[in-house]
Amino acid sequence: MLEVVFYQNNQDLLQKLQDENPPLVICPSPQVADNLRSLAPELDIITISKWTSDHLKKLGLSRSRKSELMIKLSAVWRHYFPTESTAVFLEAFELFTELRSYTLDMGLLNEFLQELDEVVRKSIHVFWLYLDQEKIIDEHLSYNKVTESKHHMSMWFVGFKHMSGVQIDMLKTLSETQDIEVLFPYPVYTDSLPNDWIRWLSADEIKKTKREGPISEVRVALIPKGKANIVLNKFFETHPSFDLVMAGTQVGLVSYQEAQKEQSFFKTTEDLFAVELELLTNDLRKKLKELKVITVEEINTYFEEVRLAAIAKGEYRKLKMVELMGVAVVDYSEFQKTIDGFAIDIFEVIVRLNSPRVSFLSLEEHNQRSFLDMNGLNFRDEEREIVLLATESMGGFRANERILSEAMTKALRVIGPIKRAGLDFLFHKYELLSILADSKNVLLIEEQVMETDLSWREVLKHFDVMDFDLGVRYSIKKIQEYLSPKKKTGPFEQKYFSASRLQSYIDCPQKYYFNYIEKIENRPEERSTLGPDELGNLEHKIIETYFVENGFKKDDVINLDHHRKACVRVFNEYITASRLILNETEKARAYNEIMHYTWNGIVFLLDLMGTKSATGIRFEIPLGTNPWTLKGSIDCLIEIGDKKAIVIDFKRSSSATGTKAETLEFKKIQLWVYLLTLKHQGYDIDSFGYLNLSDLSDDKLFFDTTDAESLMNSSMEFAKDVIEKTISGIQTNTTFKPHPRESKVCNYCPVNLFCLKGEVV
Repeated sequence: MLEVVFYQNNQDLLQKLQDENPPLVICPSPQVADNLRSLAPELDIITISKWTSDHLKKLGLSRSRKSELMIKLSAVWRHYFPTESTAVFLEAFELFTELRSYTLDMGLLNEFLQELDEVVRKSIHVFWLYLDQEKIIDEHLSYNKVTESKHHMSMWFVGFKHMSGVQIDMLKTLSETQDIEVLFPYPVYTDSLPNDWIRWLSADEIKKTKREGPISEVRVALIPKGKANIVLNKFFETHPSFDLVMAGTQVGLVSYQEAQKEQSFFKTTEDLFAVELELLTNDLRKKLKELKVITVEEINTYFEEVRLAAIAKGEYRKLKMVELMGVAVVDYSEFQKTIDGFAIDIFEVIVRLNSPRVSFLSLEEHNQRSFLDMNGLNFRDEEREIVLLATESMGGFRANERILSEAMTKALRVIGPIKRAGLDFLFHKYELLSILADSKNVLLIEEQVMETDLSWREVLKHFDVMDFDLGVRYSIKKIQEYLSPKKKTGPFEQKYFSASRLQSYIDCPQKYYFNYIEKIENRPEERSTLGPDELGNLEHKIIETYFVENGFKKDDVINLDHHRKACVRVFNEYITASRLILNETEKARAYNEIMHYTWNGIVFLLDLMGTKSATGIRFEIPLGTNPWTLKGSIDCLIEIGDKKAIVIDFKRSSSATGTKAETLEFKKIQLWVYLLTLKHQGYDIDSFGYLNLSDLSDDKLFFDTTDAESLMNSSMEFAKDVIEKTISGIQTNTTFKPHPRESKVCNYCPVNLFCLKGEVV
């Protein structure tokens, strides 16, 4: 029997766990297992990784780790794709391991695979075939193999925030001969979506209970930015026994140092080997550049020299890196006898995966309190009092989520549950509500987090917020004005204007001044990441390149091979021409984005052109001569007849497009600039809007024929007035004072760090 057992809170869970004959309890990770042991020490608790390994041993089998798979598959892959970049392999490998979590039958993935570019699709076929032929057991196959073991007993699965399709299949198979229970928090279940993994186990209809009004009061203290350490010191003077929870999922040593106090316990990971690994791989790349080709024998000889030197000097971290690199070379050399740049990139990734896990922790004879992050809240001791700290630097509740096209998502949804960042947040919300509902606990939150973080708004809407006085009094300090003395006095004659210039002035006059009058550039020439504007420009260029090279015919569909080639060529040309120092992970991340975002854009345009019976498409169309001296270009113009067109402006995300209200209230005027100049040229506008390349379903800012015509008739005079007033304001302004329209417009301002943002000196 397979059953989902719901619980409301930790006390409810503990009561369910106190069975007369408790079965084996399986948890997703060591941390969750340790937390559960502290809550119920009498239970037999094991991680799912240890559980599967034990059963494989009984079957005479063993599981290959991710690093073992990567080194073997990379060497095999290089034989078939000798000229492709490391980024392509890493993308294909990560996608391959993710797809294996859905199903072990590659035939079920045919529809999904057809959406991939040719090299990635062939790579996945190579990987899959190699594992099958060599009978290699990866993590996902291990779940299938453990069902063959005859040594199973009744089991409870506790603490899982995600289960893959293969894990769910395992549970269903085991439940044919054993009693299997999955324990799950009911408040999370009620807000889950039909395709979340827990619904694949429980199809029961549930009744969602809507809370009427706040459930309780919560004590909240708003703290100024950068004052968390002062506030915590003051708090712990009067509340010495409180545990501290940092409201973030990736809290490091720097954040814990906000509250370094005696008799406090904390534990955090730290990479002590990163510098030595970087130096070693850089030396290998220099050696490769000198010799052009390195044989396995030559690299082993070099490693022996480095090893002996490290021993002589007592450089034991370097010694460990050389030893791990040597193991990777041995595995790689089973298939390849020479070492190239690709191999060195892979060795670096493999060694990082196999490096010892190091943690910093505090050593105290007696501990009054513990410091935790959000990952440490599972099954915590609810008797302990908690102070919860939320600052902007902790990053909140962000979760990584693979960007997939609509067609890819549809193809996977029928095979297994898709991991969703929204479900991760539901777990965090459930844990936070449990903490804040306890009247003895306290929330310390930075003011700007309360104002701008929607996640906290979602959590706190369930409470009456009661001000908690910490007794901290901040002396009024003189705010130093750095920027005003640096600015010249206007007015400044501007020879021309563009949509982006006008938008910058509307967002903040001082931002305009330093962008277009002083022209400050705050981005370093050499950097290790691509900026949002660079990614956006690359995506525009790829979409344009695709249509210029492929043309358009009625009922056209995307040519995946041409699309991939355009992505690779434009991306590589830009990386080469720019002074960018990107590691392979950053390259893979950037390439993954531009490939999927441009796929979305091309598919949208092809569908729109077919629907509208378009006669042509043009990109980067100059605004031409106009009465307002407006310069610039329109991202995309689809022609559907003589002087009749569709106007589209590409954006990377919904945050870049703004809201519908901002467009209609002329707080975002880019589209209006384009429409006004086109109308002046005699164009008839059929439809217009922003295209959110990250999400094709985000069509709130696309105005089709009827809406477009109505808006053009009712708003163009007003748009003209706003544009003319903005131009006049720029030409006559003498001081360009800081006055941001809202806080988010400061994000990419070149003087953001020094600006008072409208505060009074």
